[in-house]
Amino acid sequence: MKYQLDVSRDVDADDDAYMLWLPFGFRFSDDLVHVRGFDTMAEIRQAAKNDVIPCDCEDCKLNIKELAAKKASFMKEMLK
Repeated sequence: MKYQLDVSRDVDADDDAYMLWLPFGFRFSDDLVHVRGFDTMAEIRQAAKNDVIPCDCEDCKLNIKELAAKKASFMKEMLK
């Protein structure tokens, strides 16, 4: 599983900085963190390409499991 940067979903911009919020299942390679600040969009693109790896921390596992259950429940309701 490889991370694909989605700027509209994952990036928040302030006046002079950007925050990259990784979705559940991903983290930065050098530390167990799921969010990091950057000065430029170029830095975000580089980090997204080179520094993001899959994450199997307990929080990610739990949230992925909950999202899958919600999706299954939604699909079950839609098929009724």
